[in-house]
Amino acid sequence: MKNRKIIALVISALLIALIYFTYRREKNDHFGPSIISNNVSISAQDIYLNLKGIKFDDANITKHFSHSVVTPFTVKFFKFLQRRFRDLDYESHLKAVEEYLYRIMDANRAAQMFELYKRFLEYEKKLIEAARKWPTPTNTHDAINYLRNVQKFRRDFFGNEIADILFGAQVKHQEYTLRKQNIINDKKLYAKEKEKLIKKLQEDMWGEDAATIDNAMRPYDQYREKLAIYEKDLSELDETSRKEKIKEFRQQYFSPEVVERLEKVDQEIEREKKIEEDYRTKEQRILLDQNLTAQQKEEKIRELQNEIFGDEADAFRRREAIRKAEEAFKK
Repeated sequence: MKNRKIIALVISALLIALIYFTYRREKNDHFGPSIISNNVSISAQDIYLNLKGIKFDDANITKHFSHSVVTPFTVKFFKFLQRRFRDLDYESHLKAVEEYLYRIMDANRAAQMFELYKRFLEYEKKLIEAARKWPTPTNTHDAINYLRNVQKFRRDFFGNEIADILFGAQVKHQEYTLRKQNIINDKKLYAKEKEKLIKKLQEDMWGEDAATIDNAMRPYDQYREKLAIYEKDLSELDETSRKEKIKEFRQQYFSPEVVERLEKVDQEIEREKKIEEDYRTKEQRILLDQNLTAQQKEEKIRELQNEIFGDEADAFRRREAIRKAEEAFKK
């Protein structure tokens, strides 16, 4: 059962990594039609429920499957079962899951769920095998095609309707995030242009839910996204105006107490930056002093570190050793 963890690396981790490492923006119409068509009913609330953690207690599990074993909650429930009985070998795991299902559900529903669970385990194994043959994505277009291949595999395996019920909300949100980040990461666009493109993307993919699709984002994530959208605008402001704009964004997403704490963090970072700049200037003078031997330079630099960094001098020296090792490795 431990091999099931590979799935997260094969799909989710790869796609999430691409969200943050793909910087060359491509036109959204270049990506083709949405993987989950608008004919499949998926709302902003469905996305929120998909992202939200669900606690499966014995007493309330059945409420999620009162009408069918195939619901947007099924995959989360199957992951719960995998974790609950993860320390067993395959046959023992299946036996434990079957006994558990018959204990918490009526016999008919338990039988249906168990058959689907076994099918799900088979799907995971075959998906790993199939995904090994697919090229590794290097840009947004490739990432969306990868996601398209994953969902096509699911549809071929489970049938279109079941696959879209089980995975539709997850896939639609992943595709939306990829397309959206493709816009946000465009360093050539100003915020106004990005916001216009994002609004159109939201309307195209979510219709009436366009204005609320991102409501489930945490305030901190919204704030970081805002900074990314305004990256070009902020880079062209003077230091005072840039800080004022960033404070405005913080006030939009955080309480006054949090804004104050963030400002204190900024001040501390600025203070540490100035201290290190001062150290680098003095260090350079020592290194360039032709009247000193190599050993004398080393001794003076150590004295300088003790003087400037005090109790943190040893920690600074460790960071320096790591930095120099990394630089040597790059050469």
